[in-house]
Amino acid sequence: MRYKILVFGIIFIASILVLMEVDKGIRAKILGVSDYIKTFFLNTGEGIADTYNRHFDQAAQIESLNQKLQDYDKLSLENQNLKNELVKYQKIVGQDGFAHGLSDFHLARIISFATLGEKDRVWLNTNLSNYRKGEALEDRIFGIVKDNAALGVAVVQNGRVEGFLNGNANCNYDVYIGQSRAMGIVSGSSGGNLLVDYIPDWIEIHKGDKVFTSGLDGIFLENIPVGVVENVRENYGYLSVEVKPYASLGELSYVWIIDRETPQLHLLQDEIHSNQPQDSQKEPQENIESNDVELNM
Repeated sequence: MRYKILVFGIIFIASILVLMEVDKGIRAKILGVSDYIKTFFLNTGEGIADTYNRHFDQAAQIESLNQKLQDYDKLSLENQNLKNELVKYQKIVGQDGFAHGLSDFHLARIISFATLGEKDRVWLNTNLSNYRKGEALEDRIFGIVKDNAALGVAVVQNGRVEGFLNGNANCNYDVYIGQSRAMGIVSGSSGGNLLVDYIPDWIEIHKGDKVFTSGLDGIFLENIPVGVVENVRENYGYLSVEVKPYASLGELSYVWIIDRETPQLHLLQDEIHSNQPQDSQKEPQENIESNDVELNM
């Protein structure tokens, strides 16, 4: 009897060790089911809250929705105007052989923290099938926006979207600072504020200067608000600034993910050759023939 228990224990431990090696695919499926369960409970909670609001708070809701409808109509007109202006600029840029980079915006929900104790790493739920095709999603970095302010960046790993929020060491993007539009890179946190590094030390930066995304990194659009400069310090040949962010990490729920298209050069290689003078195309052959004559002599 004693040996049977010992043999059973050895087999049990060996089974666990084997499963630990082959459960990577199973683990991904379990995490997917976990995300589905989290989303289900979040949807259920929102449904109960919506039912309560519809039956017990109708007057206030109607007034709020009317105001939002007015704001939406205004935004819709402004958006249409921007689209018209964009078409004009596209035509101008296209004449010089360059393509424009367009952007899509996808709604996403923060469903949980990626790691306990880390509020700046989260899992997001969004429909990846709506994202731009072409370049692999795993090779891209997306910008996260909340309340019209930069909140962080997102990446796709094994079909899941992980967000690195402001202050996380993996949350890096380019910004402009102040009226001089000094360039810097968001690279972590310091004292509860964002840390922006690699600013040229010959540019004057002042407390209170506003910080915006530059859009040069292909992650965010240009001029999305980031925060306000709180402190400036010198750091081995460049400046570092502490920025108080506009976007709050509290009450995280729905956010927008920016899906940018990288601008491409439309001018094809054959068009480049066709625009070259014919004499320049003959020179290499003539030089080769002259070299052959010299060698024969």
